[in-house]
Amino acid sequence: MNFKILHGDCRETMQTIDSESVHLSVTSPPYYNARDYSTWPTYQDYLDFLEEVFAQVYRVLDDGRMFVVNSSPVISAPEKPSKEDSTRWPIPFHIFNLCEKVGFKYIDDIQWVKPEGAAPNRNGAFYQLRKPVMYKPNTISEAILVMQKPTCKISQVLKKYTGEILEKSLVPDGYERSNVWRFNPETASKHTAPYPLALTDRVVQYYSFVGDTVLDPFSGSGTTGVSAVTSDRKYIGCELHQEYVDMATERIQRYDNSLKSILS
Repeated sequence: MNFKILHGDCRETMQTIDSESVHLSVTSPPYYNARDYSTWPTYQDYLDFLEEVFAQVYRVLDDGRMFVVNSSPVISAPEKPSKEDSTRWPIPFHIFNLCEKVGFKYIDDIQWVKPEGAAPNRNGAFYQLRKPVMYKPNTISEAILVMQKPTCKISQVLKKYTGEILEKSLVPDGYERSNVWRFNPETASKHTAPYPLALTDRVVQYYSFVGDTVLDPFSGSGTTGVSAVTSDRKYIGCELHQEYVDMATERIQRYDNSLKSILS
């Protein structure tokens, strides 16, 4: 069992990964121009970047396996507040289109629901004035898209796993039966935009088997990696920033000191 974090632009580092060698990819792409480490000249540049990443994910995924993407809309403030409204970028919908464009097949959409207190208040003006068209709900959910590389049927994937591996991989009682998953957001991480470990734990257990290789092209603080290694999967992460490579490596090693980290 091992893990490795590839340092560099994931569009380049994923090219070092063999085709059809990954059994599950889980990620939360960087927000569009909402963090100092994730800026693009235009929204179309951002979408073009994601398309390149998703094409590489498609290549490295094994036949019939899943790509699970967590995302949410992002709001950009207007350049001229007195004359323009803010822009709300519908990132999950565009991500869905990009996934289909590179060849993925839609399987499911899941809603991650947070406590209302975790969301920025968008109700202020409407609460006071109650004028139609001004209504803006507090956004307490994020989208989790489940897409498949449709080069073989799920039944064909299942035939590859038998005996002890299959037994160890069975999902225990208490699994979530609906597509509404309720988790508090991660607040203890030093990363500026982490998603909760409970979310990646669930995805890894529901969409991969013991011994499988899990890829996160935007590794960040290593949350996907922790879920992978604690569930007896292998992990490959890609990360542009050295500080997050170091953070993720230290974090994953805390969960299993017997694992060997290979930094590239």
